[in-house]
Amino acid sequence: QTDGLLTSKAGAGVFVADVLGSAFSPALTSLFARHDDAVFDYLSFRRDMEGLAAERAAKLGSQTDLDVINTVFQKMQTAHNKNAPEEEAQLDADFHLAIIEASHNVIMLHMMRSMYQLLREGVFYNRQVMFKQRMTRDALLEQHAKINDALQARDPINARAAIVTHLSFVESALRDDVKAQANELIAQQRYEHEKTRGRK
Repeated sequence: QTDGLLTSKAGAGVFVADVLGSAFSPALTSLFARHDDAVFDYLSFRRDMEGLAAERAAKLGSQTDLDVINTVFQKMQTAHNKNAPEEEAQLDADFHLAIIEASHNVIMLHMMRSMYQLLREGVFYNRQVMFKQRMTRDALLEQHAKINDALQARDPINARAAIVTHLSFVESALRDDVKAQANELIAQQRYEHEKTRGRK
C-alpha cells in the first residue's frame, strides 16, 4: 500500500490499484474508431505480437500455463456446440490473452490487454458478427484447435504459424465484409434510383 499498489475504499475493502491504466488514450481510441484502415493495422500488429507470444509460450510456458490455455479452448468448444456466439467471442479473447500470459513478458501483456479491451468495446470491428456465421465459426474453432495442439505439443514453429494463419483468415474475412458493405451501398443507391425513375 505504501508503494501505491493497493488502494482502500471505505466500507468496501482493499483493492489492487490500476497503476498501469490503458495503453491508449480516449483521443487515440476515437481516432482508431474513425480510421477505416486501423483495423488492418491492428490485425497486422496482433499477428506479429501474438505469433511471438505463441512461440514464447510453447518454449517458456509452464505446464499450468498450457493447462489454462487448454481449459479455455475446451470452453470454446462447449460454447460452439451449444451455438452461443457471444460467449464464444468472449472466450476467443480469453484464449488469446492466456497465450500472451503464458509468454511471461509483462510489457507485451500490458500492451495486448489494452488492445483486447478495445476489441471487446468494438472499436475495431464487431467480432460477434463473425461468430454468428456458422461456417466462419467452424473455421475459427478449427484454427484455435491447431493453435492449442501446437502449444500443448510445445512446438513453437507451428504455434506461431497457426496464429499467423488464424489472423490472416480474420483479416481476409473482414476485407470481404468491408467489400460486401460497399457493394450493398451501391446496390441500395441503384434501387432508390430505379424507384424514383419509375414514378416519373
